[in-house]
Amino acid sequence: MRKSALAHSCAVIALAVGALQSGTALAQTAGAQDTAPTAQEGRSDRIDDIVVTAQRRDQGLSEVPISMTALDGEGLERQGITRIDSLFAVTPALSYQGSQSSAGSGLRVRGVGSAAFNAGTEQSVSTIIDGVVTGPAASGLSDLFDVQRVEVLRGPQGTLFGKNASAGAINVVTNAPEHDFGGYGVVRYGEAMEEIRVEGAITGPIGENTAVRLAGFYLDQNEGWTRNPIRNQTEDVRNRWGARFRLNHEAGPLTADFIYTYEQRDDDCCTRTFSGLEAVRGSLTNTFLVPRLTANGLVPSPGNRISISEQGVEEKMRSDYAVLTLAYQLSGGQTLKSITGARKWEQYEFNDGDRIDIDVGSFAIQRRDLDLFTQELQLLSAPDSRLQYVLGLYFYDQDLHEFTSTKGGSSTPFRLGETVVPLDVAVRNMAVYADATYDLTDQWQVFGGARLLKEEVEASGTRSGNFFAFPGTFSASVSDDDTNWVGRFGLRYMLNEDLSFYGSVSRGYKGKAVDVSISSPFFLSTNPQSAVLRPETVINLELGARTRFNDGRFVLNGTLFHSDFTDFQASQFDGTTAAFILRNAGKVKTQGLEVDFKSIPWDGGTLSGGFSFVDAVFDEYKGAPCTVPSTLARTCLATVGQDLSGKQVNASPRYQLNASYRHDFDFGVDDIFYVQGEYAWRDDVVFGGDLNPATTQPAYGVANFRVGVRLDDRYELVAFAENAFDETYAYRIIDAVLWSGAYQTYLAPGRTVGVELRADF
Repeated sequence: MRKSALAHSCAVIALAVGALQSGTALAQTAGAQDTAPTAQEGRSDRIDDIVVTAQRRDQGLSEVPISMTALDGEGLERQGITRIDSLFAVTPALSYQGSQSSAGSGLRVRGVGSAAFNAGTEQSVSTIIDGVVTGPAASGLSDLFDVQRVEVLRGPQGTLFGKNASAGAINVVTNAPEHDFGGYGVVRYGEAMEEIRVEGAITGPIGENTAVRLAGFYLDQNEGWTRNPIRNQTEDVRNRWGARFRLNHEAGPLTADFIYTYEQRDDDCCTRTFSGLEAVRGSLTNTFLVPRLTANGLVPSPGNRISISEQGVEEKMRSDYAVLTLAYQLSGGQTLKSITGARKWEQYEFNDGDRIDIDVGSFAIQRRDLDLFTQELQLLSAPDSRLQYVLGLYFYDQDLHEFTSTKGGSSTPFRLGETVVPLDVAVRNMAVYADATYDLTDQWQVFGGARLLKEEVEASGTRSGNFFAFPGTFSASVSDDDTNWVGRFGLRYMLNEDLSFYGSVSRGYKGKAVDVSISSPFFLSTNPQSAVLRPETVINLELGARTRFNDGRFVLNGTLFHSDFTDFQASQFDGTTAAFILRNAGKVKTQGLEVDFKSIPWDGGTLSGGFSFVDAVFDEYKGAPCTVPSTLARTCLATVGQDLSGKQVNASPRYQLNASYRHDFDFGVDDIFYVQGEYAWRDDVVFGGDLNPATTQPAYGVANFRVGVRLDDRYELVAFAENAFDETYAYRIIDAVLWSGAYQTYLAPGRTVGVELRADF
């Protein structure tokens, strides 16, 4: 371990040891734990077992033999975590890669994922909202509002969660209606971005057997964290709103739950700034980029927050999705369930492709239109049965339409040109599955399951136009299918109700992908079938233990894992073609340790957090794309590529840790004053898929502080400082498209301070 990682790890260990010395016993568990308590929970002297649905039925967290972190929705909101892509800050072994829009962003679990600028692939980390898979990664990176909990499941989850979850899954569960009238409202103001965020919900009965819930949020930012002197304004500004209607009706043995959610965003986000420049550069870089940098007095640097683009960057998005869940309890106690989901997702993004103040390629436009339908039928065992099982049928139908326009060149001898690419990608997935847990004795359980699936993918498109970087007219279409399986098997041993262990082996799967990037063989070869990637599969081994000591005042969750991926689907920058491509990156091995802990060390105090060590390497990967510097220096030939075997996988920090301490002070019967500190640290990471060291983000830590008062158990006022020490770090560092030898960075926000007011009724 490097010195910096050791120092930060020792700090967290010291906190835990201090808690132990104060009267709290250590407990080792596998898998997951909720976040720090809310104000209402702050005085509890026991850590309650959170209810999760990781195995598609309600269970206590300590009963689930899966490595996972369960996060309380209200606790996330109090920590400023209001988007799925921000979960990496509070979750071990989870990382994030940003982009100018959600379409190129993505999450990774244990080093595996694919933040790809490509409509022909999906994430290895599936997102599920209220029981329904959201489809391609962009449509799943939504805002979090009125959420009951978020479950981050690590390792293959395809047996129960259906679609392309070879690395893990994010399971979001929203708040259900209640038969007692109630609700809440939250108003937050942050000064750095002049941000106002409002969230609220109201719930209650509308009949003897019917309850409804209305929820919504609104976010308005007036300032961004990147300044553009050319356009005399700031960039990286988010403006969003959303609403949800939920109705629950009970009619004897039948329960109907209907959810409709609408979200809209109008963001001027997210900007990439010039962060580096090689000594040896491409001709376009020397001819156009370097003179504009000099003319504007801009020296590329990792912390550069100055943009010199003549055009802005924006993303408009609209999402409608509905879920209807019907559950009928049979006379024997079993439940027959139908889950129907429909999603309509529309996205428009515009950015200045060249990012400078003259037109070399200043107009990059993409429109995406996703229609998604899913249907799932389940038969669940009676809740008190010795054999607990889920039997299911699954159907997934996705149609994604994309239109891309790349335009510019009026400031060059090439003159103004435009190349357009209309593209259609359709995916069909059908599956039958079974998963069960059987109590062999009072202490031993055996669990396992399997899923047999068939997936079909079709892609068709045309590339035509005269933009100088992508000239010519090409048309292509492919179709392919695959029949495959996933599954798991394991044993769980319960020494007593506070101590259990499990071991499991599982197989994961991610379906075939098609590289439909503008420079891929899909368009440029006589054999578009060569653009089809083989399925990504994984064998995963886990050992875990779950323990609860000292009357439940200390819980520590730990999992040892080892995963072998075959035909890993990677998104990488190709220095030869100066474009992002998809390819099978041979074999990837990832192994390590994940820990979640929570403690009530003394009266009024709560300490929680997590730690992960992830050793993710390309076990075998020859012929990987050349880096731009090696291409320019002619030390790497495109026909041979580079050998990345034994090298660490990109975008995967080896060490991650987060910790939160909160202390509550009583000053009245229902009045609480509290202080809270949070710290998240990430090891250094290379973002580039070609492992170009110029795309390295050094290790960094972010600290947040909160001071709050809660009156009459109803009203709460909080002052906060997020990124309190104004740490500068990147969500992603990439090779600059068009500019060989230059690099661009998507920077995270700096420090912001503000206040938040909450009322419950």
